[in-house]
This record gives sequence, structure tokens and C-alpha cells, in this order.
Amino acid sequence: MNTKYRKILSIVFSIFMGNGLILILSTIFHDQLLAVLPDNANFRSFVVELISALISIGLIFLFKKAHVLKVTGRSLATGLICGLPLIIVYGLLLAVGLSDMPGKTIIPTAELVCVIFRWILIGVAEEGLFRGVVQELFTDIFGAKTRKGVILSIVCTSVLFGLNHFQNLLAGVSLSGVLIQFATATAMSLMFGAIAYRSGRSIVPLMLIHTLIDASSFIKNGMLWGASDVESINGLSTGAFILVPIFTGLFIFLMRRSVTDPIIEAENAAA
Repeated sequence: MNTKYRKILSIVFSIFMGNGLILILSTIFHDQLLAVLPDNANFRSFVVELISALISIGLIFLFKKAHVLKVTGRSLATGLICGLPLIIVYGLLLAVGLSDMPGKTIIPTAELVCVIFRWILIGVAEEGLFRGVVQELFTDIFGAKTRKGVILSIVCTSVLFGLNHFQNLLAGVSLSGVLIQFATATAMSLMFGAIAYRSGRSIVPLMLIHTLIDASSFIKNGMLWGASDVESINGLSTGAFILVPIFTGLFIFLMRRSVTDPIIEAENAAA
């Protein structure tokens, strides 16, 4: 079989294993899984995200992409600097969310711990799958030795990342909430892809940034005092659409020729 088609099948397989498998099992064996998984929604979500994270890490090693898990001081610093706009915006959002805590009844400590670790696991699972596996496989298809190939890899991954959020309709999220997620997630994924590339293709900085984004978003929408995932997502405002041109603009800035051309030249020289 042609190498290109093998890579495409690998992408399909990865997305199925990373998301589709759990979704299908939860649909077909809904009652059986409820009997096995914890009754509490936060505990149950933690278990599901743990499984997703382990699958993503497993896929990284299956497709021999372990280099995405390596991090140096330089790659970490580069990733965090490139992601500084996200860190600032969502850091402020986190502060606003925490400022609403006084007077609220916080969920029990055990649940709180699971929720916090779940935010970390979401970052590991999603970045591991999409930037660690899917984007890397697209890079194998389009090539890492040209700017066009790198950008196509990021764009294709971002579209799939955005479309992935439509599965939330099955959980009861409103269509408007999913459309907001699709638009913002696709644009944000462009920036994520650029950060991964600028970080020497390490996804560790992104895992940290992704955790901050999820934490701030869920806290702002009331998860720490009992709001469900669905309620948190349905609480998204249409004002979030303003983030689409902002994230897209930041992607273009991070991937400007004056920065990417030297990286590509250095990689070609080392090859």
C-alpha cells in the first residue's frame, strides 16, 4: 500500500481510538458502563479522561512519535513565549472565575482533586492525539521540509480538532454551544500547531497551556460549584467568536516566513 494512504489510515485509526472507540462503547454499552464506572459524574469523567490520555500516549509510541514528549529548557521556554497571549488571556479568565468563588459552595475535596487532575488529563489526551500523533502524521504526508507542508499539516489537524467537538451534541450540548466550540477550537488549534512547531515539535508546553485553558474556562462557567460539563459548554457566549480572528492572526504571526524559513533551512541542512 502507498505510504501516503497508510498515513491517512493511521490518522483515521488514531482518531477512532482516541475518541471514536470510547464514544461507540459508551453508546452501545451505556447501561453496562454506568454499572461499572463511578456514579459521581466528576469521578466518572476523570476515569474516562485517564483512559483517553493513556490511549493518546500509547498511540504516540505506536507510531514512533516519542520525540513529541521530549522537552528541553529552550523548547519549553519557546513554547510558553509563543503561547504567552493565551497564557495572559486565560490567566485573567481564571482570575475572574476564582473571584466568583466567595459565597459559593465548592464541590467536595475528593471531587475537586479529580476535577483538577482531569483538566491535566484533557491536555495530555487532546494534545497527545492531535498535535502528538495526527499533526505528526500529516507532516509525514505533506513534508516537514517546506513551509507549505508544515502549514498544511497544521491546518488539516485544526479542522479535525474542531470537528471533533461535534460529538458533544450526543452529550446534550446545544448546537449553538458546539458551533462556538468548533469555531474557537479550530482557530485555537492553528495556534497550538504553530506553538508545537516552534517548540521543536514538543507538545509538553501545549499540554501546560491546554490545562490552563480548560481550568479557566470550566471555573469561569461554574464547574467548581457543581456545574456539569454540558452546562459549562452551553454557558459559552457568542462573544467567543471574536477569538477566531485573534487566534488566526496569532497563527499567521507565529508562522511568518522570517521565522519558519530559518527553521526549515536548519532542518534540511541537518537531514
